[in-house]
Amino acid sequence: MARRCLIVEDQVMFLQLLYKMLQGVDGLEVVATASTCHGALEACRLHHPDVLILDLALPDGDGLSVARFLRMLEPQAKALVLSAQASSFVCPEDLEPMLVGVVDKTSTYETLQGVLETALLQPRGTHPGPLHGVEGLTPRQRDIFALIGKGLTNKAIAHSTGLSLATVETHRKAIARRLRCSGAELVRRAALHLGQMP
Repeated sequence: MARRCLIVEDQVMFLQLLYKMLQGVDGLEVVATASTCHGALEACRLHHPDVLILDLALPDGDGLSVARFLRMLEPQAKALVLSAQASSFVCPEDLEPMLVGVVDKTSTYETLQGVLETALLQPRGTHPGPLHGVEGLTPRQRDIFALIGKGLTNKAIAHSTGLSLATVETHRKAIARRLRCSGAELVRRAALHLGQMP
């Protein structure tokens, strides 16, 4: 069964880009789009989406109110936040279990697509094994994984790649989910993988 996705974004061109990007992706069905809090709340009531792609700054209110409402309807729903100020976004504690990432809206198309696919589009119940998990990373995530293996901090990786710190953190969380490890274990795995590369 496909995941039901709601896109909430008030910039028409960006909304169309997101919609086009996610159309036809296996395991995901975009059931609705909205450009206001009011429209998003109505879409939540009607469709009960389990994936929410959410702009924070909406013309009639704070996008986080939409996330909170959806979490009441669908406790297992996941959200990916879009923000032009991604680097300064701090997730409210009550929404931490729901949030899978924060994407800077000024990111390149490739970065945005990579984060969306890794954060939201992995089929339910799939857990890559420790050996082939790295192969499932996007090219950008493999680059970041290699830099993690070299011992670079998120800040240093952001400087090295030209990405925002928030985007690097989002990629790192997605890598950790994909490989089912985090913290020191993720660094160890990355260093080990780097040592095995030709």
